[in-house]
Amino acid sequence: MKTYLQHTKKFWNIRVGSDEFAVHYGKLGTIGKVQIKYFESGDICRKEADKRIRQKLRKGYVETDTDWDDLIYVDDPEVGPNRLTTHTRFNAHFQDDYYLDCTDEYSPFGSDEGADVLVMFEDAIRKDRNIDFLVGAYDIVSGWMERDVSSPDDWATYEYGFDCDVAVMSSAFTSIKLTGHLDAALQEQGVAALDRLIQQVKSEDRPRFESMSLQLNSFPTSI
Repeated sequence: MKTYLQHTKKFWNIRVGSDEFAVHYGKLGTIGKVQIKYFESGDICRKEADKRIRQKLRKGYVETDTDWDDLIYVDDPEVGPNRLTTHTRFNAHFQDDYYLDCTDEYSPFGSDEGADVLVMFEDAIRKDRNIDFLVGAYDIVSGWMERDVSSPDDWATYEYGFDCDVAVMSSAFTSIKLTGHLDAALQEQGVAALDRLIQQVKSEDRPRFESMSLQLNSFPTSI
């Protein structure tokens, strides 16, 4: 269940899961804030969600049609990646649980580097919704290396080159997670980064990276 409400200059929406819901609120024209609440059962969760909606309606909020695919999806900072705070296109295409597992070192956002990339872009998109994620990825790597980089060749022999490839790969997934869109150039660089990572991880971990590469490569890019 998803409900979107507006009142004068504010918005409020709720997305209900099995036994949890995410409340997203703020001033119109801003990204706003997100908070996830957990409950002991699905029935309790839905009753509390209905209660929150009634409270907002009594305050003058009005239910409004919205294009859920056009929203920016940011996480509850206390919870981290979650299906309820992830773009619908990401959820539809990347269905394996590890994609949003923040404890899995080899998931897009599970490593320190991947988690940092997600947080950096969440902060950046609050200031500019039209950010270039590929430029942002290279800016992040440039900051780590303390010099400008223009291609993967610049970090091929770098001591932390693996982390740089993780940053580019995570940037591609972050673009989809937040906006539901992926630029073709970023897709190409993200897949190339994953293919380089495949050569560096242990053989038992390669199927994971191969699967992520195939899935990322098959995501429809934006025109």
